[in-house]
Amino acid sequence: MEIKVIMMVRKLNFSIVFHFHQPVDNFDHVIENAYEKSYLPLLEVIKAHPKIKVGLHYTGSLLEWLVEKHPEYIDMIKELNDNDQIEILSGGFYEPILAVIPDEDKLGQINLLKNFISENFGTKSYGFWLAERIWEPHLPRILELADLKYILIDDFHLKANGLSQEETFYPYITEEQGSKVTVVPINEQLRYLTPWKMAEKSLEYLSQFPSEKGDRIITLIDDAEKMGVWPAGDRTTYDICFGKGYDGTPWLEKFFNLLEEADWLNVITIKEYLDKFKPKGLVYMPTASYDKMSYWVLPTNARKKVENLIKKARKDEIPYSKDILEFVKGGFWRGFLKKYHESNAMHKKMLYVRDKLKLVENLHGFTSSGKQIKAIKNAWRELYKGQGNDPYWHGQFGGIYFGFMRQSIYHHLIHAEKILENIMQSYKQPITPSIRTNDIDFDGRNEILMETKNLNVYISSFHGGSIFEIDEKGKQQNILNVLQRRKEAYHEEKLKLPYDRWRKYAFMDHFTIEKINFENLINDSYEECGDFVDSQYKYDIEQDAQILKANLWKIGFIKIDNQEHELKIKKEYELSEDKPEINIRNSFKNLNNEEIKIKFITEIPFYLSGDTAKIHIKTEELDFPLDENKKFSASKIDILAEDLNLGIKIKFDEENTIFKYDLYTFISTDGSKDSIYQGTSLTIVKDLRLIPNEKINFNIQLKIYSVEN
Repeated sequence: MEIKVIMMVRKLNFSIVFHFHQPVDNFDHVIENAYEKSYLPLLEVIKAHPKIKVGLHYTGSLLEWLVEKHPEYIDMIKELNDNDQIEILSGGFYEPILAVIPDEDKLGQINLLKNFISENFGTKSYGFWLAERIWEPHLPRILELADLKYILIDDFHLKANGLSQEETFYPYITEEQGSKVTVVPINEQLRYLTPWKMAEKSLEYLSQFPSEKGDRIITLIDDAEKMGVWPAGDRTTYDICFGKGYDGTPWLEKFFNLLEEADWLNVITIKEYLDKFKPKGLVYMPTASYDKMSYWVLPTNARKKVENLIKKARKDEIPYSKDILEFVKGGFWRGFLKKYHESNAMHKKMLYVRDKLKLVENLHGFTSSGKQIKAIKNAWRELYKGQGNDPYWHGQFGGIYFGFMRQSIYHHLIHAEKILENIMQSYKQPITPSIRTNDIDFDGRNEILMETKNLNVYISSFHGGSIFEIDEKGKQQNILNVLQRRKEAYHEEKLKLPYDRWRKYAFMDHFTIEKINFENLINDSYEECGDFVDSQYKYDIEQDAQILKANLWKIGFIKIDNQEHELKIKKEYELSEDKPEINIRNSFKNLNNEEIKIKFITEIPFYLSGDTAKIHIKTEELDFPLDENKKFSASKIDILAEDLNLGIKIKFDEENTIFKYDLYTFISTDGSKDSIYQGTSLTIVKDLRLIPNEKINFNIQLKIYSVEN
């Protein structure tokens, strides 16, 4: 297709930046597929068009993989850089949401990637890739300290500030406390055109905006994975970009050819543009990201309302549709820490481990000459890996719904913690065993933190005296990494999906008079007769040499036939420094003058591995795979994850009825809809007959163990 430009003197600057990213610890076969279908062919097409200059941003986790698996690809990047065809952008090494990590870590992550780029490609980075474009107004100070000159921001931010479309064709300066950075807008319209429409459509769009001054710039920013591995109806974008395209010609090849033919376009890097043209002026932006992110972060009902409003506005079905599209936005990224308490738990665990790291670093982190010791460097690296953004949220991709990604965060944070314990032990200053109270999740209430050399056990007195985290330090796994099933905006009522009324914590105290079966357990639909779940328990803690104890109790009520019966529950959690086990001692006392007959239900949820085929459960009489739901009676249970060589042994003081069932969530991700494994529940159902003033005991021993190869 021939693009006609009436005034040949009118020019437009055009920059392309491709963003390459893989989450920390993603599966090799997934990354290899992206390499073969996107990363390699994309770079080959760029190399074949030396007149097309582009910006490239690679996250550190992907660069580490490329160095190990495809060093020849690293050489290709270096060759393109040496030929002055590309500009390499920096960012946070492990792709954190920069705004929500401490300032020192912001600089640490940025400098890691800047140094990698300098050492491996022999170049300096001037531009900054902001993960998920999560902008907060305090960032200019950090970017100036990191000696970075510009940042890429969605034009959505600027339009919401009242700028016209034409005004977003220029960069601007923003500042914080006198620290400044240049803001380069990302064009939203082009992101939706490429590669979803014929390449000519992108050129038609660009052809509207050349100017006589020739000082405008339109920037196309896209995920490299979008150019190869994203679904596209009944095919993938690999077929579009490198295969048949829309007319028998590979889309990317055709797009680059059209760019080369357009003599009214200057296809240059952003740095080249900024070396030639000054920013348009000053701008200030509120917290923001791309438009969809601001909808995804909202609570489910609010998200549905906003998305419905935007949908109607795009179809021009309501008054002021254009104004709504320009100015209406949702929340900002930090809302995910509220929306998903599991995300908040990981984030606050990261901050907690970081506090330990700073303490140990200040004590023993440097040699007499002031050089940082290797173990501390390793601990920082593990902490940074635990800041990678992917498992902390959910939008177009699975994110927090992928159990293996959540486990990756915990693995690196626990590993960092273990490194610190080893450092202190080497100085004969052990920091375990330890029991303390601390508001680790920042909800205004203290939690109980029990720590030994083998385990961390975190207890919430506010959520029914339950355990919400058990870290096994040998394999560095949180075995309570189980996601609560909750309603999402895209869930249809006709699906009748099960949701959890309460968080999936261990050892909550439930009571019911209903007959219990798989249906009302899996659907979480049985009648709750007690007021103990998700309620405040009183507590005290004690430490006797190598033994840690947390005692919790509550006087509450059980409601049967509209009559309330007073009941006292006490439970004691005990850990020993030298044993990887938790002893749980429960007692129930009827404080009434009448007998109480009730079913007591408590749950041990767990997540060991997403590969459920490699997990088996054994009792005195049974041996069955994890993916088989089963009701059984046992006094001993042994669960082994063969791929991790990690197991859980559970011992009761008497035989109990157990319902074992798996927990799945239904998610919409990357154009498909999937049922995703989130963990397994071992639910103990026990008939209690409590005579007045009688106390009944119920004891459990939970042992987490590693199997040596």
